[in-house]
Amino acid sequence: MAKITIQNDKTLECKSGENLLQVLRRNGILVAAECGGNGTCLKCKVMIGSDEVLACQTIVKGDMEINLPGEFYSGLEDSFHRSYEIEKQVGYGIALDLGTTTIAAYLLNLETGGELDRVSVLNAQAAYGSDVVTRIQKCGEGFLEELHLAVTNEINGIIKDFKNNYELKEINRMVVSGNTVMLHLLADVNPISMGIAPYDPVFLDRKKLKGSEIGIEIPEVTLLPSISGYLGSDLTAGILACGLNEQKGNALLVDLGTNGEIILKTNTGIYGVSTAAGPAFEGAKIECGLGGVPGAVSKVSYDEGIFIAETIEGKRMQGICGSGLIDLISLLVKEGLIDETGAFDASSQGGLSNFLKDGKFWLNENVWLSQKDIREFQLAKSAVASGIETLIETVGLKLSEIDTVFLAGGFCFYVNKENASRLGLIPRVLKNKIVCVGNSSGLGAKMALSNSKYLLDCETIAKQVKVVELANNELFTKHFIENMNFEE
Repeated sequence: MAKITIQNDKTLECKSGENLLQVLRRNGILVAAECGGNGTCLKCKVMIGSDEVLACQTIVKGDMEINLPGEFYSGLEDSFHRSYEIEKQVGYGIALDLGTTTIAAYLLNLETGGELDRVSVLNAQAAYGSDVVTRIQKCGEGFLEELHLAVTNEINGIIKDFKNNYELKEINRMVVSGNTVMLHLLADVNPISMGIAPYDPVFLDRKKLKGSEIGIEIPEVTLLPSISGYLGSDLTAGILACGLNEQKGNALLVDLGTNGEIILKTNTGIYGVSTAAGPAFEGAKIECGLGGVPGAVSKVSYDEGIFIAETIEGKRMQGICGSGLIDLISLLVKEGLIDETGAFDASSQGGLSNFLKDGKFWLNENVWLSQKDIREFQLAKSAVASGIETLIETVGLKLSEIDTVFLAGGFCFYVNKENASRLGLIPRVLKNKIVCVGNSSGLGAKMALSNSKYLLDCETIAKQVKVVELANNELFTKHFIENMNFEE
């Protein structure tokens, strides 16, 4: 047997010859491996002594001491507030937003509806891939139980902490919003059918489960109803939170997470699309990408010849998160270091040109923006912008007829609207109509937990939304090609 000592604190035992990443997974220790452990994403780096290695490519040959990177994601930002009715209940409850990248949980006093605490953790399923497609594939390879346990262990850890911190004997209920694949994995239901045409989920309706059925240490767990296979109950909850189902006029809800989902409310109905935006906005597939963690560049500016990169909590620069990525690319386009096709322009002159070396823009000696990163961003922003335009045109409206754009997603609270519109992520004509709502899915889950009438509203909403398919949609394809470039 071999012993693995982690940060001089915890010791694991395993057999010699085992894969280090698999050993860590088995013991409930998360190291992100967005490529599923294929050695291509380069995110599962650990330190063995003074050597940096990839856990997924390391075989345990004997006793070793390792250090792991610590990441604490934030999916809790919600500057948007709305009043809602509280139904007096007994005990305590948790509203949970189950995201592909982040799990956000809110502890409520059910008698008053008051929020006692909130916490956000990285979804441990990231060790099996950064997106739902990869996780569906992993289920097809026989990893359903591992994915189920990865998320239930994280949730039970949150429950335990809430109980200990507030000296609670029991938390009575939990309401969960999330994308359809995540809800299947939580319910221990194989989502493999969503990876094969016609991509149908096993269930969409609201599910009321005993916690013991799915390994959750709460008596009653309710999964909010989803709209379709790729428009989950996080969108149902978001529509509820933003009041789209009651709003007059034309309004958009754009949820920028690991997937890009767009809802359009008009006087004739509610319509929705899901775009394969990929996880670039949350740092995945970006070479130095991070989520909202201390040390991630979240804001970039250039004023009077001074380049400034601000990091979360002012910590030493470790990488770039979604808002920082938008700022940086917008700046480089504005300064001419990135041309309209998205290519670095090595012939450009000026102060920032000194940062461009070897086909990368270097923020410091350890953090850079690569040409590949720009392409990943272009794919993501084009998918979102094209989804917006296709949905609006399909319904028979013009961009100028949209009254409000609710921009949702944990990192959207920090997005610079000017930069987002300059790059074409949000059409420019809509820039002054943007309202940042942060985690609308979490707010909707809180509402559904606080009053049973909102549970019924969620069921009505999920059935009202008319899904517009983008696969083989010629209009979407046309817009996608047009939106890949940056305007000068």
